[in-house]
Amino acid sequence: MKNITFKAFMASTITLSLISTKVYSSGPIDGDIYGRLNVSYQYENNEITGKAWKLANNASRLGFKGKTSLKNNISILYQIEYGVEVDDGEKNGQTVSQRDTFIGLEGQWGQIKAGRITIPFKEAKGNIDRFNDLQGELGKIVDGEERINNIVQYSSQKLLGPVVATIAIVPGENSQNSNENGPADGISGSFVFNNDKLYLGLAFNSNIKEQDQWRLATSWQWGDSDNGLISLGALYQHSETSSNSQLTYIDGRNEADAYGISSSYTLQSNTFKAQYIISDRSVSLSDARQFSFAIEHKLGERSTLFAYYADRDAAEATQSNSYLAIGLK
Repeated sequence: MKNITFKAFMASTITLSLISTKVYSSGPIDGDIYGRLNVSYQYENNEITGKAWKLANNASRLGFKGKTSLKNNISILYQIEYGVEVDDGEKNGQTVSQRDTFIGLEGQWGQIKAGRITIPFKEAKGNIDRFNDLQGELGKIVDGEERINNIVQYSSQKLLGPVVATIAIVPGENSQNSNENGPADGISGSFVFNNDKLYLGLAFNSNIKEQDQWRLATSWQWGDSDNGLISLGALYQHSETSSNSQLTYIDGRNEADAYGISSSYTLQSNTFKAQYIISDRSVSLSDARQFSFAIEHKLGERSTLFAYYADRDAAEATQSNSYLAIGLK
């Protein structure tokens, strides 16, 4: 969806936020309306429940975001984003669902924001997950792909050159439990190096969803889309249940490992993608393997026609599924 500049939309809401935080803009609040619709018509096959054709919504969204200069080379930024359900109009009884929504400040020292935010641990995977938002995505068999409420996050942005350091803290907000009332009961952080050819991401979680985790992701790319662009990626992740947690993984153990490789090849308007992920266990699955393959054709600057196949196998038969889909985004 093409961005549309607007000057006055939501001005009263943003002004109240500025007053409450004691910062003032020297000009109007600028911003964009943005969004993405992603829908697929797909054939699903489950070992237990059987086969069915479905129209699926793939994380379609609509949002508002903006950034306005303040004094002393500081800018205020905001984002309000909601998921919209294109297929049947509701998700868990709600017409829309909240996605990343925050307010923050940005300067030469970096960026700080607060709200409901996708954690640095998830973001550090970069473009390794080539089936993000589809049935072949990493999060279907691996824990840690989280968007969490009540986060305060700092990112160094361009302060360290090609390396970006990000740290997010989650206060406990539970006055009835001494283990959940601190200023940073959960922490997520990452260090990311990124240039035109090489991406490296190292990330950790401490007591996020009752798990301690670390993740290493890397990708390389060669060539260009006119003559052939090749991209290869790999990921390793280790997870443990947190020390004060009652959580156990589905098979009763308290440690888990996951591995993944992915690739893509782009030639002009066409892209071919493949991905394979292995996870020995998670909160919901054990001995899981997932293979995905896709073909995409770019119809225009912002529109893509795609088809994909994903096969997920796990010890839990109810979670073993295959998908064959054609879609538009």
